[in-house]
Amino acid sequence: MIRLFSLIVFLIITAQNASANDWLVDTAKSRVAFAGAHAGSAFEGQFSEWSAEISFDPADLAAARVRVVINTASAATGNTLYDTTLPGEDWFNTAAFEMAVFTADSFTLTGEGTYRADGTLQIRDEVRPISLDFSLRITGDTATMTAAHTLDRLAYGLGATSDPTADWVSKDIQLTLAVTAQRQ
Repeated sequence: MIRLFSLIVFLIITAQNASANDWLVDTAKSRVAFAGAHAGSAFEGQFSEWSAEISFDPADLAAARVRVVINTASAATGNTLYDTTLPGEDWFNTAAFEMAVFTADSFTLTGEGTYRADGTLQIRDEVRPISLDFSLRITGDTATMTAAHTLDRLAYGLGATSDPTADWVSKDIQLTLAVTAQRQ
């Protein structure tokens, strides 16, 4: 009975502290994916484990904040060679760096329903500035966002030892995001 009461109190406090600008991602309807080429053949994959904290109101961009945490060990392409190589020391090095983190607190309206998020992306021990252009549609309490960004894998040390000149794996990796979230 005490546990049930504690849970109810927690839910009430959480609901009271949630801002109308806070969004809860529906990860079942969302995707963080990547694509490139290896030895001239295209590949694609996605991260199955990630979370996002989003506070966003198109009418108050100065207060907007986003933090996305990706478990890099959850990268999967469906190709055994790639899937066993990606967690390794030369690539994501998941033994030392479990998470990649994107944070942004500067947003600009770039067109009707389009924005730019300026922030940082940390992969491994590399933290670099990043500008992410995205489209957003809010219908009632549901938001859908899509974005695409080209990432220089060598800038983050990914495959820098085994393929420093991008002879085997493309230097540019295409990231795509499709996010569905509910207003809290």
